[in-house]
Amino acid sequence: MRSEAELAGVLAHEMGHVLKKHHLKAVQKNAGIALFGDIAGSSVKGGNEFVKSAALNFIKKLYASGLDKEDEFDADRVGVVIAARAGYDAYGLPAVLQMLQAQSDSDGNFSLLFKTHPSPTARIEALDRQMDKRFEGLSMSAGKPIAERLADMNKSLASGK
Repeated sequence: MRSEAELAGVLAHEMGHVLKKHHLKAVQKNAGIALFGDIAGSSVKGGNEFVKSAALNFIKKLYASGLDKEDEFDADRVGVVIAARAGYDAYGLPAVLQMLQAQSDSDGNFSLLFKTHPSPTARIEALDRQMDKRFEGLSMSAGKPIAERLADMNKSLASGK
């Protein structure tokens, strides 16, 4: 991260997942599949271990594939709002996505991210459509220390903006 606003955007994205219960829903979905696998495995005689192993591998594959792409887009949208309401530059998360856009999907540091998330380009385009001009009135605070950002917020509150 190059600024506090970028870090706030990423953390707010993760908070968006928690608030929208994306991970809980994924676990519940996977638990249902696991139960189905256990039932199927126990009803097959002779191939019990094979079926259970196949079901377990299927569940691991689902979990490793990450959340639904729509969950990621939703967490991006919520994250931008959370960060902006906290007084951070609303464009912190999009700035991180632009940085990721420049990375190679073959880079080992980013390969899992690129496998489990929509492309940075798709995420930027979705945020661009959703944000439209709603955040243009916010003062840009990227890189400012928290004391200065809070002073700016207090001035805005005092002036009624």
